Amino acid sequence: MFSALAQQLRKDFQETLNRSHDFLQLVKLVHGYAETLLQEKLPGSSNLDAAEKLPVEGAIYFATELMLLKMDALIYLDEINIVHGAESEVKIHPYILKYCRIYRWQAEQKDLDLQLHGECRGSYWYNDNAIGAVLQGLLDNLVKYSPAGSKATITFQEDSKQVLINFTSLGPKIEEDELQQIFLPGFRARAAREVASGGLGLGLATAKQISDALDLNLTVHQDSAEDSKYRDRFSTTFSITLSRE
Repeated sequence: MFSALAQQLRKDFQETLNRSHDFLQLVKLVHGYAETLLQEKLPGSSNLDAAEKLPVEGAIYFATELMLLKMDALIYLDEINIVHGAESEVKIHPYILKYCRIYRWQAEQKDLDLQLHGECRGSYWYNDNAIGAVLQGLLDNLVKYSPAGSKATITFQEDSKQVLINFTSLGPKIEEDELQQIFLPGFRARAAREVASGGLGLGLATAKQISDALDLNLTVHQDSAEDSKYRDRFSTTFSITLSRE
């Protein structure tokens, strides 16, 4: 029933995705202008390095980079079959570091302390764009709902066969009946809607669809006790598992 409902909701979003084409072209145009400005001021530097050193140009670059990541990920809601094929070697730790650098700009705007713990030295064979879409969806959710001044962590637990990656932060309450529904396209938990009015409820849905297709076992767990410092916030962990087999 869950899969059938998700399929129907994906179809409902198709018209919206089709209309987003013109907006995507505009974002790409602005992103290109930002890259040009970065290279003019700091020639020879990577765009990421330059953006971190130039506050104004960097803000434009990171804002458009995030928008492009989100829009690129939406294709998996409509064409989930493309997660298969085009596999390449993915070194997870540096790969996540790249996404964290992009989201760190947004995290700093709300004084969010985003940290990585543990190491992942192994290589994993997946479609790197699909894995990137999962990471983007989980990081976006983590940064968006974490209260200002709080701490969020990404931890790695690796053995010879797999790596478990946990994304832990303080988030709004997820009721028992919402634990599976939050992965449906367009659904947002009641408490989440009160915390942040924006959002289409697509990031976690995209991550879940890719996870199901690649057997990443995306799950969510939330502590029942409210955080002692931040009211109406609960320690929340989203987990995925990547296999070497």
